[in-house]
Amino acid sequence: MFTVVVRARKDAKALQYINQRNYGGYLDIRSLGGGRNFEEVAGTLENILEGPYPLIFLFGESERVLMDEVMDVVNEHGKPFYARLLRTKKVRNMRVDEIYSNLEEIKARFRLGLEWNGTYVFNPDNPLGIEVNPDYDLYLAIGKDFKRAMRTVLGVDIGENSVVLRKLMNYEVYFSGPNKIAEVSKKLGVPTEVLWRCPCVIDVPLASIVRSNRDYIEAFADAGKAFLRKFEDYDVVVPWSGGKDSTAALLLAKEVFGEVNAVYVRMEYEMPETEEYVERMSKKVGVNLIRVDVPMPVEKFGMPTHKNRWCTRMKVEALYEAVSQFERPLLVVGDRDGESAKRRMKPPVIERNTKFGKVLEVMPLKFWSGMMVQLFILMRGFELHPLYYKGFYRLGCTICPSLSDWEVRLLELEG
Repeated sequence: MFTVVVRARKDAKALQYINQRNYGGYLDIRSLGGGRNFEEVAGTLENILEGPYPLIFLFGESERVLMDEVMDVVNEHGKPFYARLLRTKKVRNMRVDEIYSNLEEIKARFRLGLEWNGTYVFNPDNPLGIEVNPDYDLYLAIGKDFKRAMRTVLGVDIGENSVVLRKLMNYEVYFSGPNKIAEVSKKLGVPTEVLWRCPCVIDVPLASIVRSNRDYIEAFADAGKAFLRKFEDYDVVVPWSGGKDSTAALLLAKEVFGEVNAVYVRMEYEMPETEEYVERMSKKVGVNLIRVDVPMPVEKFGMPTHKNRWCTRMKVEALYEAVSQFERPLLVVGDRDGESAKRRMKPPVIERNTKFGKVLEVMPLKFWSGMMVQLFILMRGFELHPLYYKGFYRLGCTICPSLSDWEVRLLELEG
């Protein structure tokens, strides 16, 4: 979650409308009380800085001097933040949808913005110049096997632990050190295509990336935990696929609630090593694992297609049936903005009506990138699912209609 700070109470009122309309009211909207000089806002600012969430500051053009003075203090505090001077005299003078667009772009900066200082470091100011778009994601191509797969399948050398900007239509841009080194199209339904490459790679130690981003990731973890504490009187259930997002959601929920139930819906055509990973991790994390096996009768329904994803319906129904055994279930899910525009448009809390009753669903990782998720899991001393080290961005089933040519070729390498 984020705290969004403006100068005046009337500005905050304009933000609250957007908050309710687009975020279910779960952003923390604060004003500096209306003061026009730093002495008048200093006390309020100090209270805001003690809050649990990363900070977004919005100022109007007439508040430029105050913004500079506020930023001098915020810079010393250490909490992740980003400040923007809007084009209008006051924040409330800007059209609502334009304020919303600014918020979406700024939120994306926190998960996409990087600097290079001998390793990759998250920085919303984005000195590295990563293209920022609310529908883009960022992840790490971790390890020697990922590097080997890129060279074997595509003839591209990416170095160890490169950063990948995942754009729309599975279009990926690879960075090695400060260098942009390749662009690859992994568009569904067509062969994977290397659009261009540059032989200017650097091996970046994973340990240095983890170490340099620990405070940043912990700040977002603290924000996610503060958000989850709003829901302490529920039976906590995490739908766990073994993928990185649901694994991070599981770890975060475990740290907040202690007792956590993980529902693993095992589909018949599961990805290799998923079952073993889930069983192994459930023991290490110490959660109550509920396993539900779902057959996939392709002889009856045919292979799943984009227009007929009968398998997804079966998986969701199996999940909700398992959840129905709890008196007051809270689903802690790993949905993130960077996965798709559809997920970005959802508020961080949803009440779903299922045939088994109402289920509350919360998304503590909503504003994280894939790279942030990866680092969080590693910082907690756990390994990612083995397939992430071999070239996969996402996990699903081996007959999923959303498998790209790249993923099919990786599965062929797996044998």
